[in-house]
Amino acid sequence: MTSAGAIQVGVVGAGFGGYGLTPAFRRDPRCRVVAIAASTRTSAEVAAAKWDVPRAGTWQDLVGAKDIDAIAIAAPPAVQPEIAMAAIAEGKAVFAEKPLAPGLADAIAMTTSAEASGLANMVDFIFPELATWRDAKAVLDTGQLGQISHVFLDWRMESYDIRNGIKRWKTAGEEGGGVLQFFGSHSFYYLEWLLGPIANLSASTSIAPGLSLTGDTLAIVAITFESGVTGSMTLSTSAFLGNGHRLEIYGDAGSMVLENPDVDPVAGFQLQTGTRERGQLELISVEGGEGKNPSEDSRVAPVARLAGRFLDWIAEGEVSTPSFRHGLRAQKLLAAALSSAANGGGGIKTHQNS
Repeated sequence: MTSAGAIQVGVVGAGFGGYGLTPAFRRDPRCRVVAIAASTRTSAEVAAAKWDVPRAGTWQDLVGAKDIDAIAIAAPPAVQPEIAMAAIAEGKAVFAEKPLAPGLADAIAMTTSAEASGLANMVDFIFPELATWRDAKAVLDTGQLGQISHVFLDWRMESYDIRNGIKRWKTAGEEGGGVLQFFGSHSFYYLEWLLGPIANLSASTSIAPGLSLTGDTLAIVAITFESGVTGSMTLSTSAFLGNGHRLEIYGDAGSMVLENPDVDPVAGFQLQTGTRERGQLELISVEGGEGKNPSEDSRVAPVARLAGRFLDWIAEGEVSTPSFRHGLRAQKLLAAALSSAANGGGGIKTHQNS
């Protein structure tokens, strides 16, 4: 930290790094976003001017800067491990995106490096930071639904890249893209956050006809949790007018539906629950854009909550979550699902110590 006490943050990524991470970190008065990096110095300078960041450069410039304490990364999975491990080697805390890497080996290396350093490390899993999702967790934790039996996750939409025929990392499986890795990294994390460890899964994937891509556009995953709860995930980025993002959880005393039919990834969530006594689903809460600036991306507020805990870790040394260890767990589940899909959908054990 500087003599004035401010935590100096460098942001890598001129897209979401500019409109998402930069305002999220700026919400906390303990830090200053002092530099931004992009794929080229010219694009970094454009981003610095646009987002009113003092300095611009390459990620190597930010990692090597002695006055920067932490690096926040919004870069593709294929380049994130190199950036993160270089930052850690320079004694900098790292705030990372998910999936951590395009493959399990790099995710393990990132996590090992971070944990050996003792530096703060965090992954941008936003859904548990939303009020509606925290309400859902409370419903489960207080046992209102009784013994949980099944869970069904449907996340079906047409992505911007598919709709516009854009080929980039989000549609390239070898670069950490495709719907299973892109949506599944979120999904595996929050399903275990809600319902505990996944013990077994099997998966199948496919690419919509007519699309020349290496990343899947449909993933179907059958899941068994260690608790005995069973269920499925259906994920698609090639579903025009799809149902959006919907999670259903069924127990012997009640049911719960958490859904967002809106194209906005955050603002449209609604939580409904129903018990046998009530006999119908009733609206419990709506994601109200808590602390949201109308001109700001809806993800800024939940990222800011994560950033706050990351800064707590830097300032006070108190380990927080979700750390790289949680990102690695999601990566292991992704690897298991990809392996199952590649081998005809056979079941794979995914216990936490596996």
